[in-house]
Amino acid sequence: MSRKAKQFGVVLLSLMIAVVFIGCQKKKAADEAAVVTEAAERDLGGMEIIYGNWWADYDVDSYEPNNPADERTLEWRKEIQQKYNFKMREANVATWELMMEESASSIMAGTPIAQIIQLQPGWAMALYGQKLLAPLDVPSVDFNQDKPIQWNRSVRDAFTFNGNTYALTVGYGGSQHGGGVFYNKRLFEEAGLDPNLPYDLQKSGEWTWEKFREICAKVQRDVDNDGVIDVYATASISTDALDFILASNGARIIDKDSSGKFVLAINKPEFLEALQFSCQLFLDGYVRIQRPDENWNYFEPLFHDGKIAMRIAQQYVAQQLAEMKDDWGFVLFPRGPKLSNYLFSQDENVCIIPSTYTPEEVDNIMFAYKMWQTPAPGNDDDNAWKGAQYNIYRDTRAVDETLVMIRDPSYSIFKYENLLGGFTNAARGQMAWNMWVDGVAQNPAQLIEQVTPSWQAIVEDANIELQ
Repeated sequence: MSRKAKQFGVVLLSLMIAVVFIGCQKKKAADEAAVVTEAAERDLGGMEIIYGNWWADYDVDSYEPNNPADERTLEWRKEIQQKYNFKMREANVATWELMMEESASSIMAGTPIAQIIQLQPGWAMALYGQKLLAPLDVPSVDFNQDKPIQWNRSVRDAFTFNGNTYALTVGYGGSQHGGGVFYNKRLFEEAGLDPNLPYDLQKSGEWTWEKFREICAKVQRDVDNDGVIDVYATASISTDALDFILASNGARIIDKDSSGKFVLAINKPEFLEALQFSCQLFLDGYVRIQRPDENWNYFEPLFHDGKIAMRIAQQYVAQQLAEMKDDWGFVLFPRGPKLSNYLFSQDENVCIIPSTYTPEEVDNIMFAYKMWQTPAPGNDDDNAWKGAQYNIYRDTRAVDETLVMIRDPSYSIFKYENLLGGFTNAARGQMAWNMWVDGVAQNPAQLIEQVTPSWQAIVEDANIELQ
């Protein structure tokens, strides 16, 4: 190639690079202009939004942050309100006892107690049945995205009817209704077991029903050899405990079919097998039953005082164990023979928007809610949530292993029965409390047969409301 040809090639290449550079700069400027335009166009016109709950207030003008993460969140929420011209605060708008009633009556009167209302799932479902909820599928949000907000897809699926979503939750595990097994490490050691054994079994995938029964046999002891058991393996198989046992074998009380209707799911083999396992724990004598002079929650002080080695309970119980003298750990309930991995039952408190508002207003409210829930810069680390949990649990493995799974949707199934008003604790207690009479375990198949007619009626009534 001649010298002139080479020089021409260099010039041509330089021109091409310059064109690409200028094009990139123009595209960058256009993108930045689009962002500015979008921000400018998204003017909520000074809209005031109350995010109602039954427990606490939060206002950017009065909130006192407790740590650097709180400070970043506070600054972020101040910034977005100014940028998009809206005012938002969280407010305790009613007591837990009156939240459902106040929400329903205020929406029907056309003056909702809040623009966004946080409710238990059954309450939200009741409001849906009265046509008091606005559909939330608006241009401002994409429920299929996990960043920057992780929309809870289990809640979305549970509250999707006729192609529209009527309730939402951000993230997983926030309501602390998931759970498993709290265990006393001292009692494990005294029984000759490694206090980390449940963690190790859970991590290796070997935490099974059979291993649970083996541990029950070792931790349950007559310490002073007087013929009376001093330490039981566990206590009441309450409705919560039964939920976790059922889920651990892939069983449900209520499911949804392909058309979105609720179906009773208690006649499946995995359900019967879970009941048989529960009853067998009683037959083996591993369950300390309630005595005539004890309250319904007799199992709580028994675990706290080291009289039972394991307590099957929801995650929030960890906050009640701060003063417990003995050290304790926390794992999911072991998996049953129908599963190759762990599974637990879960529900969440949900957020709704009253049907009072127009689609345009719902879109603006959802935009503000999305920005409010977006993690502040510096708080968007996927593990940022762990810091507060380390202060609650006695060891890091509960957080780094068990809670990580609780926040992973692949390990949970949504409790659809909590959407149906007829499935109160009393209704579900037909099975949990009737599993034994005077300490004698009942026939699991008969237990299913006993509740089927009344439970099927609850499902049919719920499906009528969906029409």
